[in-house]
Amino acid sequence: MKINNKIYNDLGCDWWDENGNGNLVSLRYLTNPVRFKYIKDVIKNHIDRPEDGNVLDVGCGGGYLAEELAREGLDVTGLDPSRNSIIAAKAHGVQEKLTIKYVNGWGEALPFESNSFHFACCCDVLEHVEDFSLLIKEISRVLKDGGVLFYETINRTFISKMVMIKILQEWEPVSFLEPDIHIWGMFIKPKELIKVLSRYGLANRQIRGLSPSTRFISHLLNLRALKKGDISWQELGKKMNVAVRRNISCNYIGHAVKSSIKE
Repeated sequence: MKINNKIYNDLGCDWWDENGNGNLVSLRYLTNPVRFKYIKDVIKNHIDRPEDGNVLDVGCGGGYLAEELAREGLDVTGLDPSRNSIIAAKAHGVQEKLTIKYVNGWGEALPFESNSFHFACCCDVLEHVEDFSLLIKEISRVLKDGGVLFYETINRTFISKMVMIKILQEWEPVSFLEPDIHIWGMFIKPKELIKVLSRYGLANRQIRGLSPSTRFISHLLNLRALKKGDISWQELGKKMNVAVRRNISCNYIGHAVKSSIKE
């Protein structure tokens, strides 16, 4: 079984379509607002003024997170291997009158000088690459000493298999993710990630879960209503109320700070 990363290029023009593919729109309304708030709060504790910092968004897609960070006054660079996603991100950034540098490239071979960025974001990316340690190594290289890496990924647990694979990908009545957009075996346990972070001089500071507030049966009913066209993605986002919580059994978010590199 091979992960279907090609879908991001195939659907790259639809990132900002309100009725676009669920793989893209779900990120915009379910998780991006939460990850942005988490990142913004941590950044405020590291620099006095956003305009004094620069950030690299690795796997930026159509620019959901990059645009929010740019609105905060940060100097933002977005990178993604999907050419169509980069085209969509550039076009929307111009439409929004935002200054963001977008680059078509791979996270495992970042086209930037070492010690270039104060912050780096790697959200919904680590579980899509063959060897996430190469990605972590490259991000550590381009971070300045004291720089912060923000990550968001999926834990490899029974719960994540049921939710992310069986329900959201395979169960037709509610599924909205493309087949094989996620592979359970590529999900990453927090202890595995922390070990790799430490190997490349990144000291983990925090891990928190991302999860909705409503009961499980309510999730299913809301997802069914979405699939039938009875509610919009925006409405689903409000109903599910995804937030940073203590439960890390499925999605989790965190950050690590660069110190000295350990080879």
